[in-house]
Amino acid sequence: MKVKQRSDDFRVRELLREDVLAPRGEFRVYRVLKSKHTSFEAARVLAQEAGASAGDVSMCGLKDRQGVTLQHMALRHGPPVSIRSPDLRIETAGFTSEPLDSKASEGNAFEIVLRGLAQDDVDALRANAHSIRAGGLINYFDDQRFGNLRHGQGWIALELMRGEHEAALRALLTSRSPHDDRKAMAFKRALSSYWGDWTACRDIAGKFGEHHSLFEHLKREPQDFAGAFFHLASRLRLIHLYAYQSHLWNRAVAEWVRARVEPAQRVVLKSAEGPLVYPEIGVDLKAPPEQAFRLPGPKLKDVEDREQFELLADALAHDGLVPAQFSIEGVSGFALKGEDRPLFVTPAHLRLRPARADVLNRGQFQVEVRFELPRGAYATLVVRRLLETSARRSNVAAPRVLSSKPAPPPREDGDRFGEAPSDRVRAPRSGAPRSGPKRDWGPPKRVRLQDREGEGPPRKPARRAPPRDGGGPPPRGERRGPPRDERRGPPREDAPRGEQRFERGPREQRGGFAPRRDGPPARGRFERSGPPAERRAPRRDVERPRRDEGGPPRERPKNLPLANWKPKRGPGADRE
Repeated sequence: MKVKQRSDDFRVRELLREDVLAPRGEFRVYRVLKSKHTSFEAARVLAQEAGASAGDVSMCGLKDRQGVTLQHMALRHGPPVSIRSPDLRIETAGFTSEPLDSKASEGNAFEIVLRGLAQDDVDALRANAHSIRAGGLINYFDDQRFGNLRHGQGWIALELMRGEHEAALRALLTSRSPHDDRKAMAFKRALSSYWGDWTACRDIAGKFGEHHSLFEHLKREPQDFAGAFFHLASRLRLIHLYAYQSHLWNRAVAEWVRARVEPAQRVVLKSAEGPLVYPEIGVDLKAPPEQAFRLPGPKLKDVEDREQFELLADALAHDGLVPAQFSIEGVSGFALKGEDRPLFVTPAHLRLRPARADVLNRGQFQVEVRFELPRGAYATLVVRRLLETSARRSNVAAPRVLSSKPAPPPREDGDRFGEAPSDRVRAPRSGAPRSGPKRDWGPPKRVRLQDREGEGPPRKPARRAPPRDGGGPPPRGERRGPPRDERRGPPREDAPRGEQRFERGPREQRGGFAPRRDGPPARGRFERSGPPAERRAPRRDVERPRRDEGGPPRERPKNLPLANWKPKRGPGADRE
């Protein structure tokens, strides 16, 4: 199975509440249709076109770079903007009285094309879709939430909780990753080289147009790294704060599922920040569909459920923290807020279009999946859940999108915070069949049939070179005969007439050959055997006038096109 094989295979449409847009308002709302752009990049383009700052652009949420996404952005007193390019379109959608945030969105509608499907996969997908409609799935955070790991920054909020303010700031600003563009890579490399010289870092930041005020603050107060975070964009601070909070939630919920499901009935999906544990289709978790799991606030004081408190405390202990340390003191903009998050999510209007021939993968099928999710839920988890159960039911290997790394072996302490079921199917090698019984490829190529005892005709003895004293060739690498100059001797006196008339001689002679026995000195060439030179027809030289002596113009060759012919005349010739 293949997902996002083309950019338009993954389409997302943001759903606003009905009461958000109005004919008039203080904020202008823009409809942004993008591809190959992040939400931040699109916001910068909009701000530049409107003559505002990128920090003034508000939005309901972030959308992935991959795929075709439609979302909304707002600017206070924003001017009319119309941008139409192949990868970005921006136009006015309406007005609103307040900035956009996550509460203004009801969710997202998805249209996803799954490619490279066999007939068994198509049948399994339809069965899995029916099961997910009935029971839903656990509402984990997916990889889009953890861009800090993709960019190699680590858990910035965790470093701040430990009091490592400088380490957190340096990791945030200088950590490099393969996903950075050339400008970002050069900026981070320069900051890393001059870190500690705040004047130089300020000049570098001014040249690149990022974080100039932050390094100006460090130039005035070199040791106030906690205060430097105040000069970061609020959106950037919240991303790193929510990333670690979501990580704790995922780990605690994974342990909650393990406590209710036997190991043989678990399905583990790999993600960037850890394993996501699901029950098998049809396994009852003995929990109401509306149950919520708490996103923790400062020091876990707002977590009233005892079981959830212990699970979150265990997740913190895995990172070397206690609940009292789950707070960031003295750093502006890193204020934790607790809230309830639904434990389960059910895709609305989940339906599969009829399968048809895949135009990109010959002999396979493609299926378009459509559904809607509330805000905060991830469509990639729905797709991965469908693909995982499809792979397990059809007894074929799990697709590459599910996991980029092999599952780790179970740990001796009950495999907390990491698990790999024993019945997980491994991905096939290139060229192996996708389904059906294993093909018998026969013995290895290096094993000969004659080498097996009692099988095949007797082998012929291998040809070996005779010993050196028996006249055989010398071993490879040894010189054969005398040196080159010594092999060249005087001319052969007994050479018959008409055969080779030049003989090799000492190197100091012209051309490396001896002079002829009769006639003029040699010109360094061999004459082939044949009749004597006097029997051959003499060469007739044609006297032609030199270019500097003048003469009649040359005639155009018959095979040369007229357009390429330029007659050349001498200085004394008539030019008319």
